[in-house]
Amino acid sequence: MADGKIDKERHRYPYCIVWTPIPCLTWLFPFIGHMGICMSSGVIRDFAGPYYVSEDNMGFGNPTRYLMMDPSKANGGAAGWDNAVTEASEIYSKRMHNLFCDNCHSHV
Repeated sequence: MADGKIDKERHRYPYCIVWTPIPCLTWLFPFIGHMGICMSSGVIRDFAGPYYVSEDNMGFGNPTRYLMMDPSKANGGAAGWDNAVTEASEIYSKRMHNLFCDNCHSHV
């Protein structure tokens, strides 16, 4: 899927930052949630726990919100976007997850 179109049924959000609520925590603090970032194909990558970046299986369920980014503004355009997401995912797959300062928001 290189056409860049959103497909909500298949949970494909090319060039997007996605968000989903965290049960209990988001209910009490609505501004807190879990984030992921998507490849050009729409595949979601998220730093879901210590030493683990998931692919297409967000830590707290499917996205409920998304923000589409402009891939032409990434260094190297669309290919640069994918390279950056892949590089960040490789880095974060070797890091300890910390709820307050090194988490899914840092990965995105």
